[in-house]
Amino acid sequence: MNTTILITGGCRSGKSRHALQLAQHHAGEKIFLATAEAGDAEMQDRIRMHRAERGPDWITFEEPENPVNVLESCATCTHPLLVLDCITLWLSNLMMKSRTRETILECVETLLNACDRFNGTLILITNEVGAGIVPDSALGRAFRDIAGEVNQRIAARCDEVVHTVAGIPTAIKIRNESAQPAPNGHASGGEFAAADKAGLYKAIFERRDVRHFKPDPIAPDRLHRILNAAHHAGSVGFSQPWNFIVIDDAAIKDNVFDNFSDANEDAAGNYSGSKRELYSTLKLEGIRDAPVNLLVTCDRERGGPHVLGRNTVVDTDLFSTCCAVQNLWLAARAEGIGVGWVSILSMDRLKADLRLPDSVVPVAYLCLGVPAIAYDRPMLEQAGWARRLPLDRVVYHNRWGQNAGDRT
Repeated sequence: MNTTILITGGCRSGKSRHALQLAQHHAGEKIFLATAEAGDAEMQDRIRMHRAERGPDWITFEEPENPVNVLESCATCTHPLLVLDCITLWLSNLMMKSRTRETILECVETLLNACDRFNGTLILITNEVGAGIVPDSALGRAFRDIAGEVNQRIAARCDEVVHTVAGIPTAIKIRNESAQPAPNGHASGGEFAAADKAGLYKAIFERRDVRHFKPDPIAPDRLHRILNAAHHAGSVGFSQPWNFIVIDDAAIKDNVFDNFSDANEDAAGNYSGSKRELYSTLKLEGIRDAPVNLLVTCDRERGGPHVLGRNTVVDTDLFSTCCAVQNLWLAARAEGIGVGWVSILSMDRLKADLRLPDSVVPVAYLCLGVPAIAYDRPMLEQAGWARRLPLDRVVYHNRWGQNAGDRT
């Protein structure tokens, strides 16, 4: 599906950085189409800086006059994302070649038609040049006027337009009304705007199991938003089997920590040698450090004896509660709150200590607070305990063990 995004703003306002953030988690090929010419040392340094900022995952083309050629050459790319940086320099290059206004507008129309045919995501970057002082030369005024006219034409044809100021992006046009947040939690359907998708994927890819917390309290309104996100998870038969026990009592935390310590000593016996040594160095809980502990439970009698969808797979209420935990975790990441799941516990002991009814089972004991350490990668991966498996190792097609393309 074709998506075209225009990012505009003043000089050094964060336009290129925002484009890279939108592209950060794109799974297909990433292409950077530069219209700048390295005419002097300063521009050469700037080009080198931008190349380093993009990293090695990008394919870079330099085309100061005919960006359409690059767009058309990428027709066979797999799910491409292309950043064109930038329209303003391209217009400047055309004007320096003595192109007339009419010829430039024809070039813009040709570019926009090529954008319509591009089978992927296009991010076009331009400068807002009309907000400053009036240029003191006729050529400067002509450039300002043509740049403003071109920006209007491109914005009208793009699905989304983002304006950046001081590094802060603001969406000023989105694909359609269905992409806007709906009031009162009502789903509106439709594809998310690019900035919304970027935020969602950012929360997913930057979610961490946090064990080190600052003592800062969690504001009540922030905790309420996180719990409300958890409460909006999907559930079998709309049974909503979860409850959330918020724990901030130091004595209760101490009891849970003693529970963990005993269970952890038993768990350590499962390992030997270097694995045992590494295990002993891992911080596996933040019970007393985190300002808030939270027990997520599942009431197995919620919804009555016959819950829709639970007739053959009776544990779907537990699965639903895990969906609530994931909602909570992602919302917490968006709020800047870390979450750590403490699974090394005696659940029978926990159930007794917190006086859970017979029908209610503890599912997840979570520690919440502002992270004291930022992990670039999951803590266990960073510590060398395990590595993330490649995606193609865990995706099969049609039956177990069959890869895409297999027909046996």
